[in-house]
Amino acid sequence: MKMGGITRTLCLRIRATSIIMVLFAIQKSFAKRCLASRKELGRFQRFGRLAMGLMVKFSKSKRMAERNSSRTSSKRTGRLKVIFCTDGIFPHAVGGMQRHSRLLLEALGRTGEVDLVVLHPHPEERIFSAFPQIEEVTLPPLPEKKHYFLELRDYSRLVLAEVAQRPDHLVYAQGLSVWKGIGKVADRTVINPHGLEPYQALGWKARLKTAPYRFVFNRLFRQAAYVISLGGRLTHILNRKSSAVVVLPNATNPVAMEAASLHKTPAKPMRFMFAGRFAHNKGIEVLLEAALQLNQAGRSADFQLDLVGKGPLFESLKSKYALPNVNFLGFVSDEALARCYLESHVFVLPTLFEGMPTVVLEAMARAMPIIVTDVGATRELVDTSNGIIIEKQDIPDLVRAMTTLLDLSAHDFSELSQHSLQKFLARFTWEAVAQQHLDLFRKMKS
Repeated sequence: MKMGGITRTLCLRIRATSIIMVLFAIQKSFAKRCLASRKELGRFQRFGRLAMGLMVKFSKSKRMAERNSSRTSSKRTGRLKVIFCTDGIFPHAVGGMQRHSRLLLEALGRTGEVDLVVLHPHPEERIFSAFPQIEEVTLPPLPEKKHYFLELRDYSRLVLAEVAQRPDHLVYAQGLSVWKGIGKVADRTVINPHGLEPYQALGWKARLKTAPYRFVFNRLFRQAAYVISLGGRLTHILNRKSSAVVVLPNATNPVAMEAASLHKTPAKPMRFMFAGRFAHNKGIEVLLEAALQLNQAGRSADFQLDLVGKGPLFESLKSKYALPNVNFLGFVSDEALARCYLESHVFVLPTLFEGMPTVVLEAMARAMPIIVTDVGATRELVDTSNGIIIEKQDIPDLVRAMTTLLDLSAHDFSELSQHSLQKFLARFTWEAVAQQHLDLFRKMKS
């Protein structure tokens, strides 16, 4: 006779409980003895560990059974419906996650295969007016508190109240936008934690400061139906936190130009480009030191380094590295940035930690060979076919990589350029990534 899900779970619970009770009874009998010998003490400790191991295993099995039961009982029919939870949308909020939200929502809207409800704190105007299937719900802005962590907690309560009103919608959570009370919607929630900065913090002070974020993320990862990884080293981090990790990369839009006109050929001087914030974690000092060493080796006429962006280190580094072939461009317009990508030959990002950097994707979309550190998900983007992976904070390694590209033949350099564009078009356009998201939503729905 076949047993129902509840009966089967009850039987497993009784069986596991019986085994655990027997083991604890044996352990108790050992404890009553004097434990004179080390051999008996060792047995006592081993029985204790075995009992605790079974309790943990049973607890995990119980949670999995409850989650599967909840998913089965809440199967949804009809058209895909997703409530997309954010704490901001670009350009009303500036940041990699906010830009990701904007571009992913637009790509999903273009498919016409999903009804979307977007939660954001921007009352000024309708952001997605071009997409009638995207409904926007404006929440109050992040409550002002002394700590951003507490602001997110209170904002997540507002998000959950909206999510609870739509039990037929899947839930897509950007960062910590869904947090407080997630247990009520965990079986239909997918979390995208993006770059996992709290897990890549540099130094004990930064690790201590980000400890609350790691604590909350660990809890969310255990509960959510799925957790998104951008790939690479980030997947290794998440696999230790969740058994439901799915790789969905970052993306950018293709350039509206013929592929042949984007391909790079080497020239003298070769133009290396950096775009990012002038902060320690971007490795900007490593890059400038490498440029200085190349100049000292007599290569100053062979290359030019253009640095786009600003930040706390901008003025001091501009003063310290006043080199004739290094240009500190500061903030530039979108048009000037696009021009810089097209006119440069190689993109360099010696970052110390990262998710999947959009600037590298934008460079690949312009057929640029890449030099980047082995952090985050960069190995998803770059290999020997389209660039060079270097070790972080390793100036000699960066000097060698730049020298290699300076000395490369025109044919080999063009090969790197073409492969960079091909790799981007195959996997990292918003059209491709939106389809991968739809596949995940269909899997969750079924």
